Amino acid sequence: MTGRVLGAVVACGLVMTTGCDIRDEMPRPLRPRALLGAAGQASAGSGPAIEYVGGYEAGRQRSAAEKRPLLLVCTAGWCRFSTEMTQRTLREPRLVSVSRRAVCVLLDADRDAAACQALGVRAFPTLLVLDADGAECCRTTGRAVAADLVAALEQAFEPRRIAAAPDGESLE
Repeated sequence: MTGRVLGAVVACGLVMTTGCDIRDEMPRPLRPRALLGAAGQASAGSGPAIEYVGGYEAGRQRSAAEKRPLLLVCTAGWCRFSTEMTQRTLREPRLVSVSRRAVCVLLDADRDAAACQALGVRAFPTLLVLDADGAECCRTTGRAVAADLVAALEQAFEPRRIAAAPDGESLE
C-alpha cells in the first residue's frame, strides 16, 4: 500500500470515529428530547445555553433580514457525538456569548431530514456557519472544539465589522 493510499485510509478512519453516519433506516417515532426545553433551549447539563430559532427557513429569513450570520447545528438522537456536543461543547460560555450575535438553528436528523439533506449533511453532528448572505463560512463534522466554533463565528462577523467602520475607514 502506498503512502498516499495509506494516508487516505487513515484519514477516513478518523472521520468515522469522530461522528455518526446517516443510517439507511426509517425515522423513529418522535419522542420528547431531554436536551430541549419548551423554548428550544438546551436544558440538560449545567451552564448557559445557546438560544435557537425554530426551524431552518425561519432562521435563514431572520439571518438575512437582520444581517447576522447563521449557525446551524445538525444533530441526530441516535448519535452519541451529537448528545456529547449539545451537552458540553455548545455550553462553553465563550461560544454561548458569541452565538448571541448570530441566528442559531438546531436541526434534528429525523424531524428536519429535508433541511439536512438540502444542506448536504451526511454525518452527525455537523455544524455550519453561513454569513448573512447565505454563503458557507465553515463546516465541521464530528467532535467540535468550542474555540474553533467561536473563531468561525467571529470570522462570519468580519464583513459586517468592516462595513461598519467609522468615516468609511477600513478596519483591516
